[in-house]
Amino acid sequence: MPSYPEKKLTQKSREHNNSERAEVRYFKGEEQFERWRKEFVQHQDYELKLASVSKTTYEPVDYQSLLVREPFPELQLTDHSHLVGKARAITEAKFVYPVAARIAAIVCLLGVLVILFSPITLLITAALGVASAVSLYFKVKDREESVKKAEQAALDEIAERNNRERQAYEEKKREHEEKENSRIELAEQLTTGDPVAVRSRLDEALNRLKLPVIAEVDIEFHANTPLIKVWLPSKGVIPKQICELLPSGRLQYQDKDTRVFNKQYFELCAGIILQVAATILANIPSFAVIYAAGIAKNEFSDDCVLTVKIPREKVDSLNRATNAVAAIQSFDGVYECDTSLALYPVEMLIPPEFEGVDKQILKNLRVRIFK
Repeated sequence: MPSYPEKKLTQKSREHNNSERAEVRYFKGEEQFERWRKEFVQHQDYELKLASVSKTTYEPVDYQSLLVREPFPELQLTDHSHLVGKARAITEAKFVYPVAARIAAIVCLLGVLVILFSPITLLITAALGVASAVSLYFKVKDREESVKKAEQAALDEIAERNNRERQAYEEKKREHEEKENSRIELAEQLTTGDPVAVRSRLDEALNRLKLPVIAEVDIEFHANTPLIKVWLPSKGVIPKQICELLPSGRLQYQDKDTRVFNKQYFELCAGIILQVAATILANIPSFAVIYAAGIAKNEFSDDCVLTVKIPREKVDSLNRATNAVAAIQSFDGVYECDTSLALYPVEMLIPPEFEGVDKQILKNLRVRIFK
């Protein structure tokens, strides 16, 4: 039978183990709550991104201003006049000691003559004084010549620097003129509907468009009228459940009502079509009207479920629409749906300009849009 000290030790060991297990359970619980929180945030963020597609804005590029040539600023040469004064000061500084030494020698000779005046002293100091004065004269002349040469060298350096500035200015001006010519030429081509320029700008503009889901776009255009076929994503991109974060920290999922689910998909499809159409009209000024259609991929066929004609004079109504479905309705979009808002196939609107036209004449482009 264990003694009392052994029983006490065993009880402490059990308490320690229980404390460790409680601590492990606590940290595991905190990790689970954090995972639930992250899952909720991700779910909400995705829902917000899907909803944001339904709000479309139209901001056209101002091509009229792009046709105005931007003048290159006038040349402003740097003022290097300080180099002349600097060169003069440096040169004069080199002659300060030699000139001062000769002046000091002449003064000293005068002092000696005054103190030790005699015919011999007069003769000697006069000879030395004349030699010092002559040396001083030539040194001053050397200083003047050196200063002139230094100033001329500084002027030559200023001229060289200004010449380099002019050359750099002419090069930059030439590059600026080339860019301006290219920019204006491209703007004119887009304004007149040049097919090569239009295709290039469409590819560039649509690749900048960001969507939370993948969408492929086929564009055909002829006589400055485009037909846009948007291959819509499947319904699987719409979450079927609503996620809620309970006060306890746990997640709760509820199935969405069928009508709510279909309405969200309807708005997403309409939003994608309008986002693409607005981007095209904003960037291609030669397009006066745009025909757009949403194509749903099915197991056995691809069906047009939404089609719309958007004239340029009405496209700014996108900025006033509360959502994409309301915008589609304002453009008299064609679609069919039941009471649960499930979309059915409809006949695609085709531009009259395409009637009787050989398919090979149509200019086309395919773009894949994703975030």
